[in-house]
Amino acid sequence: MRKLIIVTAIVAIAATAVVWSIATVAGPKLIGKTEQASAPISPHEITVKHGKILPVESWDAY
Repeated sequence: MRKLIIVTAIVAIAATAVVWSIATVAGPKLIGKTEQASAPISPHEITVKHGKILPVESWDAY
């Protein structure tokens, strides 16, 4: 009984590894061509668009 459980666990781990490796290699090919991200927007531009004031001290340091 223990041998059956161990063999089943090994098969499940091997199947998971095979599916994972195929998904990581074929994943980007299935998604297709993606566009590049636009230029980063500064916090100042965001606050101006929303009409609010954000003091420099509150900005996150990159």
